[in-house]
Amino acid sequence: FCEKPIATNLEETFKAVNLCREKGVKLMTALQRRFDPNFARVRQSIQNGDIGEPILVKLCSRDPAPPPLKYVKGGGGIFKDMAIHDLDMSRFLMGSEPVAIMASGSCTVSPEIAELDGPEKYDTASIMVKFANGREALIDVCRQAPYGYDQRAEVLGTKGMMQTDNMHPSTARIFSDKFVGSADMPYDFFMSRYKEAYKQETMAFVDSLVNDTPAPCSGRDGLVALIMAIAAGISAEERRWVQFDEVLVAEGIINKPALAPERPMSAEAWVKAALRGIERDPNSETDLREVFILFDLDSDGEVTAPEVSEALTLLGLSRTPEQVKEMVAKVDGNKDGKIDVEEFLKLWKSTGSLVDSQRDSAFKNVFAFFDPVARN
Repeated sequence: FCEKPIATNLEETFKAVNLCREKGVKLMTALQRRFDPNFARVRQSIQNGDIGEPILVKLCSRDPAPPPLKYVKGGGGIFKDMAIHDLDMSRFLMGSEPVAIMASGSCTVSPEIAELDGPEKYDTASIMVKFANGREALIDVCRQAPYGYDQRAEVLGTKGMMQTDNMHPSTARIFSDKFVGSADMPYDFFMSRYKEAYKQETMAFVDSLVNDTPAPCSGRDGLVALIMAIAAGISAEERRWVQFDEVLVAEGIINKPALAPERPMSAEAWVKAALRGIERDPNSETDLREVFILFDLDSDGEVTAPEVSEALTLLGLSRTPEQVKEMVAKVDGNKDGKIDVEEFLKLWKSTGSLVDSQRDSAFKNVFAFFDPVARN
């Protein structure tokens, strides 16, 4: 059970996830707002179709007071240590993968951090996220809101709108000739505001342990949120829209020259590409099937010889392009130059590699990178 983000960079994140996979340890990313009754209720209404299809998601996140300098310095900045919750929530509510991000930042309430590097020097930020479904999310974050912990969400749908309000210690209201409103200020500490969310989050994790089911907030969710935060930082510094595959290129996860340089990867494709940084057991059928999915970038259920070549390299097997073409041709049932997952498994076995289904038992309920619920 790990607080978000797992690390402030992808290299350390992959190390942590890979170690958990190696040891067969369940890993849950603590993005507790998914378990907050208010946000969860909005998500439920969206899934039930109460407000139709989401058109626009708006999120507001403001802390009562700025954290000390020692907290901000080295923490990765406002997009990683604060807005990452909102970035994850935008994806959680929209039900679609993000494709691009635009962000801006400023230092308005914490002059002591103004000289820090990169996004660490920002205490206020605005973010716009574009999603694969053509819709957008708007996010604003600030490290200071003197009136209390300000956490609100609004979703405009094709059939209506839904929003959440701030949490107060009580529902009591005052009506007088001088004031009409809540008797109490909003909660001024995140532990108070998200008390129920932390409880539900912990119970969900314990339930996954007791019943041997995947952790409810997957490694995929934590990884995608971190990449979104990294991209937001790049956008704020360079003042431009950033495609998420740019982060993967910069981190050495994918090789841009192998892609169409003028065309960014689709949402599904860049998420799959990001997951290539997770180590796979070449003798596990479950892991081999995941590898197939990672290279099926157009999600048509088939991969080409060049994609097979990359998959084999990921699994630690090097073959020339000509050799891979021959291997594909031998298992290609309909002779169209593409193979499905069963043919891919057959190809892998033809290399002399052992595929042991018993090796899957330690992992099948630990990680759910491709679980439909986790994906949305």
